[in-house]
Amino acid sequence: MAVPLSGSDKPRLAPAPVAADVGIVMALPIEAGYLCDSLTKVRKYTARKHTIVEGELGDKIVAVVLSGVGRRAARQGAELLIAGHRPAWLFSAGFAGGLDPALARNDLVIPDQVVDPDGNRVDIDTSVLKLPQTVRTRGRLLTVDRIIASSAEKAEIRQQAQADLIDMESSAVAMMARERMLRYMSVRVISDDASAELPPEITSLLAHSGSYRVGAALRALWQRPAVLKDFWILQARALESADRLASGIRRLIEALPGAFSSSPSA
Repeated sequence: MAVPLSGSDKPRLAPAPVAADVGIVMALPIEAGYLCDSLTKVRKYTARKHTIVEGELGDKIVAVVLSGVGRRAARQGAELLIAGHRPAWLFSAGFAGGLDPALARNDLVIPDQVVDPDGNRVDIDTSVLKLPQTVRTRGRLLTVDRIIASSAEKAEIRQQAQADLIDMESSAVAMMARERMLRYMSVRVISDDASAELPPEITSLLAHSGSYRVGAALRALWQRPAVLKDFWILQARALESADRLASGIRRLIEALPGAFSSSPSA
């Protein structure tokens, strides 16, 4: 005969996710670390191998999904975020490569147009934002499907696409926001400027999950031991960029206009 569980023996269920004022899709843990550290009353959820961090920032509810790298992963992360948290605003945030020579490393950019290799374009109204002049609220962001490591290729892409910066996720999130009629912003910090030359090994080391492939790392170190120094430098610079990004997102959330629960205008 089954014995009913006592109050102390009953399994404890995590509280259901709550509706978020802002949902943020970020590819890599290193991009999101400082921002998540800023949240209070934090709860974590996992779904389809994605991690979602929910917490409070001032008087706003913020939910961050770690999607992994690339358009497909970003779209899946955005779908989970919308289904579970129903955000009033949807952000794509993280690192970007600079194409415009005027953009320096750690510059914060909120582009007013996002495009992808398939010809899709999403225009973003950034005129409503009241942000410091140090935040650039204009420019064309091109989402690409691979890491662009050389300055020569960056210059070629800038000429062909007339773009100011590149990333690997924003267009997928922007398209999702347009489909679901959500307010949208892309928030990007320049992690490598137009003149930067990334180590050639970086493209093989970065897995789509956002982690580094151990086998590829060992092979890179065996073939070129100096790569270890390159990666230490990249790590230090990435942490600087993540700190700058978190600060910018906090200011942006404070500056967002209107009632968070209302629908975007037609």
